[in-house]
Amino acid sequence: NTPRPLLLLLHGFPELAFSWRKVIPPLAAAGYHVVAPDQRGFGRTTGWDTRPFSEVDLNTFTLTSFVRDMVTLVHALGYRSVQCVVGHDCGAVTAAMCALVRPDFFRSVVLLSHPFNGSPVLPFGTASSSSSSGEGEEKGGGGTESAAGDHVHGELAARGRKHYKWYYSTSPANEEMVEPVTGLGEFLRGYFYLKSGSWGGNQPFPLEGWTAEDLAKLPYYYVMPLEANMREAVQRHMESESEEAVAASKAWLSDEELAVYVGEYARTGFQGGLNWYRVRTAAGGKYTGDFDVYAGRTIEVPAAFVSGKSDWGIYQEPGALEKMVDGRVCSDLGC
Repeated sequence: NTPRPLLLLLHGFPELAFSWRKVIPPLAAAGYHVVAPDQRGFGRTTGWDTRPFSEVDLNTFTLTSFVRDMVTLVHALGYRSVQCVVGHDCGAVTAAMCALVRPDFFRSVVLLSHPFNGSPVLPFGTASSSSSSGEGEEKGGGGTESAAGDHVHGELAARGRKHYKWYYSTSPANEEMVEPVTGLGEFLRGYFYLKSGSWGGNQPFPLEGWTAEDLAKLPYYYVMPLEANMREAVQRHMESESEEAVAASKAWLSDEELAVYVGEYARTGFQGGLNWYRVRTAAGGKYTGDFDVYAGRTIEVPAAFVSGKSDWGIYQEPGALEKMVDGRVCSDLGC
């Protein structure tokens, strides 16, 4: 009568719990109780702030809010611990936070595609200085995107580019991705195809730093053309793709499976997920102060990082993977 060990699988953007459909059965067959929820703001979740863009309380989308969601869910399931929390893409951010702040509860962690960039680096040794600046500034992420140097956006604009996370944080982003609904399937097919190993344009390599020169080397789905919305950015890459190449993606994402994503996002829109980006990019760390209390802390539970060889997600935050490997942010990493 001993309960099966619990595995918690956390999806990314623009995904759903459905994204784990091919992973759940073999894990369950291996003897685990596997749970894959829609995360806050996605899919069938309820109770989150659905008011218009300008009225949403983004304090309800903070990093610790997502950890609370998972702890509450696990208790509701009748468990007092999680054998392993697994996160993909922005779900890896939640998974890393779970492992960071509740190592007693989340016993191990696996991050997919998105490395953990570390807990906050606060200004240090500045008590006697007239300036509050210190080593916490301009680290190209520093645990949250709001810690990245603002100068990079102007420099990207001068190169005719803009960063997708800051685009996702704008008011028009949701409508521009949803409308027209008749083209939503084509957009999502193209988006998933471009981010997959099937697209030949994915030839990732480490970037030297958080600079416009380096970031401009990323594909349009990460660093977009300046005047384009995300649908248009995807379309620019897709224009040069053959119908045969795109059709081949149906081997791993059938039309029936794609229809699940189309149906859900046509119903809900993307704003629930986009609010995650708004929190992390807000100037001055307006909504990430709850994270500061963990400054300097590392993930101490057993951790692993897994990614595909054609996945640019490894390098979109320059230096993050290196921090995991050399022990600066994880004390027990097995890649």
